[in-house]
Amino acid sequence: MHAPIIYLPGFNSGPQSEKSAQLRRHFPELVVAVYDSWNPDNGFWQIDTLIRPLLKGKPLLIGSSLGGFWAYQFAKKYGLKCVLLNPCMSPEISLRPSVGEVENMYTGKNGIMPLQDLLKYPDYRFSGVAQSTVLHEKGDQVIPYQESVENFEGKTQLILLEGGNHRFANIEFAVKKIIELQNE
Repeated sequence: MHAPIIYLPGFNSGPQSEKSAQLRRHFPELVVAVYDSWNPDNGFWQIDTLIRPLLKGKPLLIGSSLGGFWAYQFAKKYGLKCVLLNPCMSPEISLRPSVGEVENMYTGKNGIMPLQDLLKYPDYRFSGVAQSTVLHEKGDQVIPYQESVENFEGKTQLILLEGGNHRFANIEFAVKKIIELQNE
């Protein structure tokens, strides 16, 4: 019996995304988090509410982009393992171009993401290092792979993959790493 797997998608993403579907094909029991990616206070509360009841089962967290930030923070908070795919570890910087009017292409929801909300992300950084595998494609055009080098080199397993893109093209390789971490 494997631990539950929780996938935290990125900014403006969700259960309908291509990556969610790809991961669900390999892990039918996958739980895909639905959270407010425009407001870190709401997002934190929603993710925490999802994870807390599953803690006895030591869930494995998978996070991509902004979901990578959250997966890593919750892995540190609760002593869990995580796999990060092209993680956005400085959302207060990386998401700055999205400040203002936002629309979720999956839900059609429109809203405003004010700068003051974006500046709250550092409040949700927990100290320590989580047991994690970080996969970052060098072809990621949104989050430069150097961000992962700065945050993870010498601290955890960091694998830089040639090519790729922000959507993470090497999903089969990621699945292998998820299974490896799941079996440790």
